[in-house]
Amino acid sequence: MATKRTLEQNLAFVRAKSGKPKTEKLTSAAQQLALPLWPDAVRGVPNAVLRGALFTVSQKREMFKDLTPVAVVDGIEISIKNDRLNQHDLDLFEMLLHVQREQPLGSPVHFTAHSLLRELGRGTSGRHHKELQNDMARLIGSVVKIHWTAERKTFMGSLVERAYIDEQTDHWVIEFSRDLMTLYSQGHTWIDWDERKALGRNNIAKWAHGFYASHAKPFAYSVDTLWKLSGSASPRNEFRRKLQAALQELLELGALDKWEIDDKDLVQVQRKPSKSQLKHLAAKVIHKRG
Repeated sequence: MATKRTLEQNLAFVRAKSGKPKTEKLTSAAQQLALPLWPDAVRGVPNAVLRGALFTVSQKREMFKDLTPVAVVDGIEISIKNDRLNQHDLDLFEMLLHVQREQPLGSPVHFTAHSLLRELGRGTSGRHHKELQNDMARLIGSVVKIHWTAERKTFMGSLVERAYIDEQTDHWVIEFSRDLMTLYSQGHTWIDWDERKALGRNNIAKWAHGFYASHAKPFAYSVDTLWKLSGSASPRNEFRRKLQAALQELLELGALDKWEIDDKDLVQVQRKPSKSQLKHLAAKVIHKRG
């Protein structure tokens, strides 16, 4: 019985057929445009993407005719034009960034739709291939503006710049804008991919998983604030109930160590910070002492 190729093996196969080497020696200029190289078990995601309603928990998709502000934590301002994005879109965006990380931003990224869909945990029928094209069109067509207030820096553009498809060979080529590096220069988080996939279609749990992972020491946010930051279309009381179930699922998954909603309706969360976050916390302590 033939063994199934992994995504990485499929990528190598596609590169070989297209004459693209797996890795190339990067020039110093190219190295500056390369994404951080994270392990295969995680996905490196810009913090600005995880800390607000850029990717909502709602299944309903709004359409904004003009750049429209969405809720986000202090220090960042985000506006979006055209299709509203959600956690389904974030799954795809994280997977595409994962494939891109091996080469400089702006370089063509090669893969097969079949292998990508399998890695996303989706079906591989003709319907699923058409859905992938629509999902990609949303990432290309939605204009995002992210402004960091203290640094006075702004990214504005599409999260994916363009895509090319050879339907006969199932071969896709996508390109990201080099300006996407701005998002990483302001901080990013490693998201455990197996944990995110295990959450299935629980969009609130997926959002909370990324949101709390992006904080080395999570703050206490009110249920009302999290309701707004998640972009939920549910009534507030219904969101509160769904949030409790989502936090419990994260606890059982091992993504959280403890959670509670206190008598002031503040969500208190405890989780073990990553090694890089521990270094960040230690640096803050040293800075304060200095």
